[in-house]
Amino acid sequence: MSDGAGMNNGGYGPYGGPGGQPGQFPGHLPQASAEPDWAAMADRAESEQRRRRRLRTLLFGVLAVVVVGGLTATAVVVAGGKNDPPAPGPTASQSGTARPAPAGSGGADPADPSQPIWELATDGAPVDPAAFFPDETLTIDGRPWTRRSAATTEPCWNATIGGLGDVIAGQACRQVLRATYVSGDSAVVVGIAVFDHKLQAETAMKKYRGHIKGLKADGVADFCQAVGCTSTHATLGRYAYFTASGSAKVGGTAADQAATDAAPDFAKHLKQTLLARAAAAGKH
Repeated sequence: MSDGAGMNNGGYGPYGGPGGQPGQFPGHLPQASAEPDWAAMADRAESEQRRRRRLRTLLFGVLAVVVVGGLTATAVVVAGGKNDPPAPGPTASQSGTARPAPAGSGGADPADPSQPIWELATDGAPVDPAAFFPDETLTIDGRPWTRRSAATTEPCWNATIGGLGDVIAGQACRQVLRATYVSGDSAVVVGIAVFDHKLQAETAMKKYRGHIKGLKADGVADFCQAVGCTSTHATLGRYAYFTASGSAKVGGTAADQAATDAAPDFAKHLKQTLLARAAAAGKH
């Protein structure tokens, strides 16, 4: 029996392999090779190149659109500059330069022919009944009306009734001129209140009440001496003008249709008289 140092291991080396080579044991297989996947890398590279080509193509397309658009806009501007008519020059209101008044207008605005009589300073013609009631006879609707009296009254309130005197006195009325026209038994009194400026006349008429009194005349009964007569009122320049209609019969208090119908035409005649005065003042 030999000792353990001389035991025969059947031709195996100390590591269990033939000829003394290291043995292979389960669970210890050879490691796989770490060689890269060249095909996948080539696919990725080609995909990246295609993406870059598409991006360059897109950028070139956008740039071309911008350049063409700019050239087109420039061509339109240049063409417009050559063919468009010249822009109109500034108007008087835009430039702040007022147009000169026509010759003979005296500086009056042609849109308002009453301007020369807006104030006392530019209205130098006489202020008396002859200037405002020059016609002895007026024909209205084929019916003749005869002037029977004319007068100037100061202070102004003395020619009015029903509170009108306070209204015009509050705006410094200078005087009231009146004339009575008669046709048969019908009577109309016309009147003009004189102020220094048109603003006074307009302010007074905003508070109009009452009416002017009938002006007494020889052979004509008193009329419109109390409130109740049909009346009209208006302004032009520095003047307020009125009518009051009544009966020339004794008593003078009854309404008279012929006088009432004629009153608006008397008012129009007063307006025309004032416009003629303004036209004359504008020539000086």
